[in-house]
Amino acid sequence: MKHIRYIILLVLFLNSTSSCRKFVEVESPIDKLDSELVFTDVETATSAVVGIYANMMVIYPVISSGGVTIYTGLASDELYNSNVGNASQSEFNSNAVSKSNTIILSDFWQKGFNIIYHANACIEGLESNTYLPLSIRDQLLGEAYLCRAFIYYYFVNLFGDVPLLLKTDYLENQKAARTPSATVYEQIIADLKNAWTLLDTSYPTDERVRPNKWVATALLARVYLTVGNWSLAEQESSSIINNENYALDPDLDNVFLTSSKEAIWQIMPVINGYNTTEGANFIPLSWSSGPPTFPLTAYLMSSFEAGDLRKDSWVASKTVQGQTYYYPYKYKIGEYGQPLTEYYMIFRLAEQYLIRAECYARQGKIEESKNDLDLIRERAGLPPANANTSDGLLFAIARERRVELFAEWGHRWFDLKRTQKTTEVLAPLKPGWQPTDTLFPIPSEQILRNPFLTQNEGY
Repeated sequence: MKHIRYIILLVLFLNSTSSCRKFVEVESPIDKLDSELVFTDVETATSAVVGIYANMMVIYPVISSGGVTIYTGLASDELYNSNVGNASQSEFNSNAVSKSNTIILSDFWQKGFNIIYHANACIEGLESNTYLPLSIRDQLLGEAYLCRAFIYYYFVNLFGDVPLLLKTDYLENQKAARTPSATVYEQIIADLKNAWTLLDTSYPTDERVRPNKWVATALLARVYLTVGNWSLAEQESSSIINNENYALDPDLDNVFLTSSKEAIWQIMPVINGYNTTEGANFIPLSWSSGPPTFPLTAYLMSSFEAGDLRKDSWVASKTVQGQTYYYPYKYKIGEYGQPLTEYYMIFRLAEQYLIRAECYARQGKIEESKNDLDLIRERAGLPPANANTSDGLLFAIARERRVELFAEWGHRWFDLKRTQKTTEVLAPLKPGWQPTDTLFPIPSEQILRNPFLTQNEGY
C-alpha cells in the first residue's frame, strides 16, 4: 500500500510542478480516492506539503525563486541588464514588457498558478482530514494556507486583479475571471489568519525552512503595511520583534547564511550543488571575462551613505575593460558544486523593524520610530538619523529600506508603488515611462485561452 501511495504522490507532484503545463489546462491529477490515500499517511501527507517548497525553489529565476528580485529590480531603479541581447529581460529594464513576454508567461503566471494549484490540492486533502494526528494536520494545513497567501501577495502586486483560484476544479479554473485586488487581499489576510491559528510557535525542524506561526505574522505585517493599516502592521511586527528567538545579527556577512539569527523563513535549495538562484544570477562566474549580468545602477549606488557597512558586505564589483560594475553580494555563493551554506531568505527581522518604524511614524510616534530606524542604522555603522518629524522620518525610512532591502524580493518596486512614487522617481530615469507600467501585462496567451480574462490598461 505504501508503494501505491508514493506513486500517487509522485503523480500529484509532477502535475503541480510541470513548468510547461498551463494552469488553465491542468487536468485533475488525482481523484477523490487517491487524495484520501495521500493524506491518510503522515509521511506522504508531509511529503505533499514539503513538495510545495521544492516546487518553489528551482534553479532559474521564477516568481518564487529570484524572479521577483531580478525583474522588478530591472523595472525599478536597482538593476540593469548588461546582456541587451536578451529581449525578454531587456523589456523589464525599459518598462516596455510585452503581452507575449515569455518570462511573464512561464516564470511568473504559469509557475505561480502551479504553486497555488499544489497548495490548493493540499488544502483540500487536509481541511476535513480525520486520519492524521491533529497536530500534524494543523501544521501541514497551515503551511499550505501560508504558501497560497504568499504567492497571491506577489500576484496582486505584480498584476493587480488576478483570478482567485481556491479549488483544484480545473473546469472552473480554466474560465475564471480576474478578481478585484481588494478581494484578493481579503483572501490573503484570511489565509494568513488561518495559518497563524494552525501553525505552531516552533519550527517543524531544527532549521527555519518550514513555516511556523511567526512566518504568518511576518507576511501579515507586510500585507497590512501594503494596504495602509498602520496599527495592525505595528502590532504584527512588534510580536516578532519582541520574540527572543529572533535577533539582528551584528555581522552583516552572516545575515543570509543557513544559521542566520534574523531569519524568520528561508527555503532550502533542493538541487545538489546549488545554493541560491539569486547568487547564481548575480555573481559573475569565475571563468567569465564579461560583466555581471545584472549590475546595480549608479542611482542605487549613490544612495549609500559614507561608511555604510552594507556597501562593503553586500556589494561586490568587477572591472571589465576599464569599467567597474557593482553587483548584489548578499549571497556569496554563485557557482555550482560549492558547499551548501546559504538558504534563500524569504522574511528576516530587519524588515520587521522597518515596517514598525514606518507605522510608528505614520501614527505620530516619533521616538519609537526613531529607535527602530536607528537600530538598523547602527548595525550598518551609521549614526542616528537626523529626522525629528513624521514626514522627515518617513523620508529617512524610505531611504533606509532602499539600502537595507535592495535586490531583495522586489521591495523597492513595491515601495514605490504603495507610496505612489513610481512616476516621480522613474519617469526621469526611464525614457518612455508610463504610469500604467506599474502593473505587468496579463499574458496574451492566457487571454486567448480564457475569454473571461481581461488585459491591464496600457497593454
